[in-house]
Amino acid sequence: MTNAVRGRWIRSVLIGITVVATVGVAFAIGAFAVGPNLAKSAGGYIPTAVLNMPLGLLSVTDQDGNSITLQVRIAETPEARRAGLANVGVKALDATMLLYAQPKITTGRVTYTLGGIRSPLELAVIGELGDIVAIKRVEANAKSIVIAEKHRYVIAAKEGILGKLGVMKGASVSPTNMRRTT
Repeated sequence: MTNAVRGRWIRSVLIGITVVATVGVAFAIGAFAVGPNLAKSAGGYIPTAVLNMPLGLLSVTDQDGNSITLQVRIAETPEARRAGLANVGVKALDATMLLYAQPKITTGRVTYTLGGIRSPLELAVIGELGDIVAIKRVEANAKSIVIAEKHRYVIAAKEGILGKLGVMKGASVSPTNMRRTT
């Protein structure tokens, strides 16, 4: 093999290695930059802030005396209440309910942050004794909602889910019987 042939062969190998390395780096960058956005656009995305909230089981008794148990994420800290359901994907909302838990009964208007939600929601406003005092509807893409009723808890879910489960004005919730599962 002559030096000229050997030189061309080495250059060809180096070019091949450079191309493979460039494609690999581009793939890695794409996986980290595009991958999370694909999950968000598919609607199944749940932000870490929501996943870090504790899970709980909450009993609800409808107006006919039938009882059901809801699995909820509990937003019990100021940070968790501010995060709320922000940026939870539309499909993920099919199985994600949030219980905003205030440390005591509210005495004035309370604003709940809802940014980044691309689906209508409904909120069950729960008074101090566990009675559902109002159901509020929230449009898709709403930034927040203000609740003027005195309340201790609010259950947030994708529109239609609470009604199908019998969670409506006049039903009652037993917050004292809520069990944390995580």
